[in-house]
Amino acid sequence: MKKILVVILVMFSGAVQAQDALQAGFKMLENGQFAEGAAFFRNYLTTHDATHKTALLCYGRGIGLSGNVTEAKEVFAKLLERFPGDFEISLNAAEALMWGKEYPAAKSYYEKLLAENPNDFAANLGYANALASLFEYEKALSFTNKALEIQPSNDNAKVSRKYARLGLADYFAKNQDYNRAAPLLEAILSENATDKEALFAKAQLYIQLERYDESEKIYQQLLQLTNGQTEVFLNLSYLSFLQANKSLAFDYANKAVESTATQPQKYLVARLGRITALGWNEKFKQAFAELDSLDTLFPNNNDILIKRAGLSVWNKEFARSVSLFKKSLRNVPSSFDGNLGVADALFAQELDDESKKYVLKTLDYYPNQKDAKDFLIKLKLRHAPALTTHTFISSDKGGNASKNYQVNAAFDVATALRLNVGYRQREVTNSLENNAANVQTFTAGLRWRAKPFWLVTGAINLTKLEKDGTATPFKTLDIASEFKVDKFQTIELRYNADVQSFTAGLVGNQLSFKNYIATYNLNTPFKLGVYSQYYYTKNSDGNTRNLLFASLYYDLMATPVVKFGVNYQRMTFEKRMSKVYFSPFLFRSYEAFGVIENLNVPKQKFIYQISVAGGMQRIEDEEFQATYRASLTLGYRPNANIEITAYSLYSNSATSSVVGYSYSETGIKAKWILLKKR
Repeated sequence: MKKILVVILVMFSGAVQAQDALQAGFKMLENGQFAEGAAFFRNYLTTHDATHKTALLCYGRGIGLSGNVTEAKEVFAKLLERFPGDFEISLNAAEALMWGKEYPAAKSYYEKLLAENPNDFAANLGYANALASLFEYEKALSFTNKALEIQPSNDNAKVSRKYARLGLADYFAKNQDYNRAAPLLEAILSENATDKEALFAKAQLYIQLERYDESEKIYQQLLQLTNGQTEVFLNLSYLSFLQANKSLAFDYANKAVESTATQPQKYLVARLGRITALGWNEKFKQAFAELDSLDTLFPNNNDILIKRAGLSVWNKEFARSVSLFKKSLRNVPSSFDGNLGVADALFAQELDDESKKYVLKTLDYYPNQKDAKDFLIKLKLRHAPALTTHTFISSDKGGNASKNYQVNAAFDVATALRLNVGYRQREVTNSLENNAANVQTFTAGLRWRAKPFWLVTGAINLTKLEKDGTATPFKTLDIASEFKVDKFQTIELRYNADVQSFTAGLVGNQLSFKNYIATYNLNTPFKLGVYSQYYYTKNSDGNTRNLLFASLYYDLMATPVVKFGVNYQRMTFEKRMSKVYFSPFLFRSYEAFGVIENLNVPKQKFIYQISVAGGMQRIEDEEFQATYRASLTLGYRPNANIEITAYSLYSNSATSSVVGYSYSETGIKAKWILLKKR
């Protein structure tokens, strides 16, 4: 870095050049042997001439560049007392401020020098370096260009221009102005196609643009140029993760650790990279064991603490993660990973008020940082008002058909409390019985996150049934309470009352029912899961129903979601009411299913869900019957707050409709989250 800042400013007169006694010292300074040069000129000043201007200048440069900036400034100050206004000495005094990292003072000093001599090469380049040190890269670049107009082949100026371009490109990239960042990097690479710093920056830029294949090509080139540098392997590991190749990410992380055999100073960062890759592959036991071993080697290390906290988030230990992140922030309050990590762990628990505080802290320390800005958008998407619509048609083999329209609006009254209001209309007909009915429902509901482990939902429904010119009102209730037992298990208890409106005949019967529902869900760390529901239903006609549904499934992939499994269903009724609705004394079904979807994958514009299932069903003592069902959903999400999907489903299972017939449905859904313009 010193070579970038150092500009050889002393222009030796012919008389000085003739002094062979000083030539060896000049050579030392030119070769970067600053301490040796300082010693040489100190000896000359002691034994020959203590007032020699050139020797004093060179002595000041030698001691300043070897670290003794204070004494160097004193040497130049004394020279300026002897030679007031001497431009050559003033240039050295300005540069001494740069050595001492007194960049604002250096900037002011160079401005005075440029006012005196605007075309001086050293003054222009020194001013450019001062501006770059103050992150004023655009202005710095203009002055390095001016310096190069004065001395087109000067290597120091070319180096300064490179770093001004890198700094400006980084500034534009951090502000998501990629179109202005890219040409600056290309300008560096046009002069040196193998410049490692420019290649690193270009590869990172491609990652931000999600041009992963191009980024990978650059990192593979860097792998050759750097002879397997640890950082390149770690970046390839991260890139592989972004490309959903977690096993390859782990392989690269292992290579990063192996590369530290020749780069021992990078051992810790490589080990932490491998622990990250273990987390991506959900090998948490091994990852935490490696963290324990690092704690022994590097006690009280904040990077290890932050990594443990982040790993705890992935392992769904959110409360522990928050505690660890906050501990790390007591050590380093400005930590990016610490502040945004707390926000992420709190977000996972829906403690969003506090989560937002830490996102804003992150932006205070790192203005305009993309990940923090994206996090704010994620919070806004969760809490902004939302409008959803759903329209569909349905039919079954019993001649029943329907047209349906639903609209719903949801909005927060507090961060943890969200209200919704909705309207549903259903027009049902039966072509065989030649009858029709209309159902209208107004809904008002709430969603309340009472505690991180406890969610309450509820709704009041005002329904009006119309058939044969007669309208009958109903008021029903739906309330549920969900509990997270631990990070793997949830239980929901629900009470649901409603009226049967599936067919015109059911509307005419004004049949209502009350459901008492218990749901249990288990997600194991080894990808097996269990989902089960038990219904106890009391109908207004005096009938009762018991229904058990159980599913055992395996999550093959997380992105996109790929899962398969088996389902079992058992249903009994106390009374057989077959003329009105499907109500066997005993019904059983067995099926295997598979699902693939990307509906919840962030930044996906084209979304889909495909679900298929097949099996057998048995109604009382009848023969087993083959069953199948399939559904297809296709959608488009142009922005994170707008989504439209179309779907179609078909099932010949007896439980697909309340009357026991094969059933089909086709519809369109739309969702609009009302985000304010930034």
